[in-house]
Amino acid sequence: MVTTDVLSSVLRLLRFKASVFFHSSQCGSWTIDTSGSGRSTFHLIASGKGLLHLPDQDEAIPLIKGDLVVFPRDAKHRITDSADSHPESLDEACSSEEATGLICGYFDFENPQRNPIINALPDSVIVQGNGVDVDPSLQILVDLMKFETEGEVIGADVVVDKLSEILFIYAVRSFIAKENPKSGVLAALSDVQISRALDAVHDRPAEAWTVEKMAGMAGQSRAAFSKHFSELMDVPPMQYVGQWRMQLAFTDLREGKKTMLDIAESVGYNSEVSFRKAFKQITGITPGVARKAAQSSVVD
Repeated sequence: MVTTDVLSSVLRLLRFKASVFFHSSQCGSWTIDTSGSGRSTFHLIASGKGLLHLPDQDEAIPLIKGDLVVFPRDAKHRITDSADSHPESLDEACSSEEATGLICGYFDFENPQRNPIINALPDSVIVQGNGVDVDPSLQILVDLMKFETEGEVIGADVVVDKLSEILFIYAVRSFIAKENPKSGVLAALSDVQISRALDAVHDRPAEAWTVEKMAGMAGQSRAAFSKHFSELMDVPPMQYVGQWRMQLAFTDLREGKKTMLDIAESVGYNSEVSFRKAFKQITGITPGVARKAAQSSVVD
């Protein structure tokens, strides 16, 4: 079972925005393909059905109402009305009862290359909207998004974008439950011993962590914990601690509300010098460059 607090702490650092670029009902022959956009995308079947074509799959994957497909990274794909359909674009919208309702959008992540969740996910995540193991709240979300996109409601665009962000959380949940990953941060979330240590590190990043102290939180010997952690997380314990601290620091630098010393102390460094050195060593850039880049992106 996934430790909720650990998952929540990791998800809070997954700073991103969602934006819907297409929502309509399609009849006849249609296709949608966001391959090559260089962005993370999602496609939600709000009504009707379709077929998902992936390069590593011999047969198309059927999609029905409530099904969600998320591409954490830009990946080749195509969604069509039928197996032999090859139109270059979407037809004009229609209102037939047999129409397929599509809601498609982008996920724009802050610093995706260094985010452990993005790195742990496969090229595509398919969330089934119907079935025995489906979270019933997902269907409620789908219906709400469908209502907002179809009605002339004030502020609907903003509401739909915010609801779309929740879709990504459902995709992560679904992947963990369905695939039961064996390595990486998503696997560690389901490991009782390692998740205890992660929960403590995430909750108290400024603490003077050592492998011994983390092993104590996990209830293991130093050697057993170090081996267990490294095999599961693909990095040694203290390397992960450093990476986690710098993700927190990066967020603070982006927000620009704290002084450099305050940020340093909040992630376990008692001087700006030691913090700057560690930040550069782990991220490859200085804190100053990170802060300026974040401020520039806000202006842009």
